[in-house]
Amino acid sequence: MLARLRYLLSEGFEVSSLGSCDDQLGRGNAMITITRRNERGKTRTRTEIFEVDSHEMDACMNLYLAHVTKRD
Repeated sequence: MLARLRYLLSEGFEVSSLGSCDDQLGRGNAMITITRRNERGKTRTRTEIFEVDSHEMDACMNLYLAHVTKRD
């Protein structure tokens, strides 16, 4: 997921949210939601789902927050 997030941000995709849900084993489902406008101006939303551990999710959140604070 971290590699995918790095790619999306570097290519200028609008990552609108990250989310995760941990299970008791420390692994869980996580998601990246991407928002795009098509040529007609309609908004399209796509969610990609990953299985990550807590360390990777922390790295994803840190990268995303650094990106968001840098662009504002």
